[in-house]
Amino acid sequence: VNFCGQMSDPIFHPNFIDMLKYCYENNVNTRIATAASHKKSSWYKKAFLANKNAQWVFGIDGLPKDSHKYRINQDGVHLFEMMKMANSLGLKVVWQCIVFRYNENDIDTAMQIAKDNEICFQLINSRRNRINYEHYKATKRIYV
Repeated sequence: VNFCGQMSDPIFHPNFIDMLKYCYENNVNTRIATAASHKKSSWYKKAFLANKNAQWVFGIDGLPKDSHKYRINQDGVHLFEMMKMANSLGLKVVWQCIVFRYNENDIDTAMQIAKDNEICFQLINSRRNRINYEHYKATKRIYV
């Protein structure tokens, strides 16, 4: 089961933790993609413990302090701390980072932070063509 919201983040479903428990109890391979930071750390811990076999993919674009520049209203610092918590609890964790103009010069630093915290780092070069997107568009493609 891949929990990945298109119109909303999966963590906001009112029965999300129960669904994680169900997947765990029934040995269902589970992946959660999230970029939301609007839950308290106690909620995240409860979710992480509901299914310790789940993989969590955290969308934090660039350094945590700057991620809100694309992910409007995201508290990247808080979400990064939740990612570290999940990792410390033994969950499979991925830091997914989309390259944008505002973060393209910080990718090496972000990769080092991930390495220092033993977190898998996934870099995405976006080709999105959106209205009013030009100011986000990276000036170069980055390969790792």
